[in-house]
Order: sequence, then structure tokens, then C-alpha cells
Amino acid sequence: MRQNSLRIIVSSINGVSFSGGIPTVVRKNWEKLIKEYIIKAGIDNDNYNGRCETEEFVMNVILNEIKLIMEQNREQYLPQVESSDLEENGAVYFMNSKDGTEFEWYVNDKLPPFMMFYDDEAKMGAVKLLLYRDGTVQVIVFDNAGKNMCKEVRTHIECGEEQLLDLAVLLKHQAEDSGKWNVNIESLCTDIPVSDEMRNTFLNHESWFDEIKEIRLLMNQGALVSRRIVEEGWKVGLMYRREPNNPADSGWTFFAGNEDEHYNSDVKNIVLMPLGKVCQDLDRDVYEYITAPIGAEFIRISETEFEVDMKNKAIFLTKR
Repeated sequence: MRQNSLRIIVSSINGVSFSGGIPTVVRKNWEKLIKEYIIKAGIDNDNYNGRCETEEFVMNVILNEIKLIMEQNREQYLPQVESSDLEENGAVYFMNSKDGTEFEWYVNDKLPPFMMFYDDEAKMGAVKLLLYRDGTVQVIVFDNAGKNMCKEVRTHIECGEEQLLDLAVLLKHQAEDSGKWNVNIESLCTDIPVSDEMRNTFLNHESWFDEIKEIRLLMNQGALVSRRIVEEGWKVGLMYRREPNNPADSGWTFFAGNEDEHYNSDVKNIVLMPLGKVCQDLDRDVYEYITAPIGAEFIRISETEFEVDMKNKAIFLTKR
């Protein structure tokens, strides 16, 4: 993020002209941010004539707004912490090493976290900022050298999703594609425009995360589970998927395999719970089958395996 090499042209301090894409509803706020950025960057407005080449400039405005929000929350909620107590005097780091920018954007609907760290041996987080695709900002502040979360704040950055998409594309290009992980944002060159090739490559990768998104959605949807599994400790012996009744329904039903028709006919013997709880707490063996299509039926054939139910084998019964 090289402030001194910004390729910008501003017509007047009171009337910034935008060359592309900023919605009218947020124009006034952007003009305010740009004015503040021009002053902070030490740019002499009188030296520029014409229009603002806004694409790369806006990327820097967003990053500086992120840094400003983090600094303000640090000053307000950690008044005892000086810049000198933080790594690189309060530098903001782009923490992309865990999942990467594309994963965070397409699966979690946000950018990777931005962090300030305490400058001590443990180097734990002092301020964490999450920026979501709709401009929502979540700030988490940690005191006691990062050991305790003391404040959570929600705010908003007034920009369109197109601008945040371009920021995601640019950060991936300047970080992951350049082999940089968890770096100071000041070390990233965000003064360059986002090319169609860069943007299209990023957009074309969305399909890579379809299965992950499907699984995340499924894990939060409901499933019907026999009390033999929930309360008596049996593992799943029979599982099938029917057409969901509503958007909150996964369509999955799980039985131990030793229930009879009388037992199953009593609704008190069936529990509704999130599919994720079934996979995580009751029987991890079913996880690899949960994306099977509507109509799928499986029976357990061993301690860890299932197969399609062809109605010609007995169910392998076992407890967890």
C-alpha cells in the first residue's frame, strides 16, 4: 500500500469525480474518506487536475479505513496500550494463511481477518477486524496481552460489494499469488488496477467451494434421529434422505437399525436436531455420505462403513 505512488487526479477538494462504480448512495461518504486520506497521505490537492482514477485509489481508501477503525477501537478500549506496545508500532496484518482469500470470500462471505498484535514474546492479538462482503465490520478487542476479549463492536464501511470484491482480488494477487502470508498491509502494493483477467480468475474459482458451502448449509439444517442413537448409544445403522419439508430441513433420517415399526410410529421416539450435531457428537461415520442426493439410502456394513441399501443385507449393529 504505497501512498506516495498513488496514481490519482482530483479535480477539487470539494468535488471528487469518480470514474467508475461507486454507488450514488455512498458517494458522499467516499468523498469524505478520500478527503481524509488525501490529507493523511500528505497529497497536495492543488497539484492534481481532472478526474480521480478511482479503482486503485479506492482500494487504498478501504484499507486505510480498516486501519483507522482498528486504531480508534484500540485507543478507546485499550487506553493503557501504546503503539509502541504493539508489533511494528500498531501495524495491521492481513491474516490470509489459514484458509486463503478465496475460501474466506466464497465460504465465509468475508475477507481474511486483519490483526494488530502485542509486541511481546507471545505476540497474541490486540485488535481483530472482520470485513464482510456487505460492508459489515466486526471488531474484537483483546486486553491482558491478548488473553481476554474485552469488547466486540459492529460498524460498517460504506462501499459497494463490487469494490470489496476488487479488494479481495487485489489482496489475493498481491499476497497469496506472490507467496506472502500474514503480512503488514503496508508491504502490499495496492496501487495497481484490478485487471479483467485477475477478476475473472477469482470469479471462476467460486465453483471450487460449492461442496464446502453445501456441507456448511447442510450441517445447520435439521435431521430426524432415533432415540436409540441419541439416548442409548447406538451408532447409525440405517440412514436415508427424502425431499426436505422446508429450507431448514436436510431431508436426512437416522435409525440404529434395531427399531421396529411400533417404535418408529411413536413420534416421541424421534428427535429433531442439527445434522452437524449428528455428525460431530453421535456418529462421525455418516459425515462422508451427507451430500448424497435425495432418495439415497445406506446401511452400515461394518464398524466404519456404509453401502447403498439393496434390501439384501442385514444391518451391522454397533454402539459408540
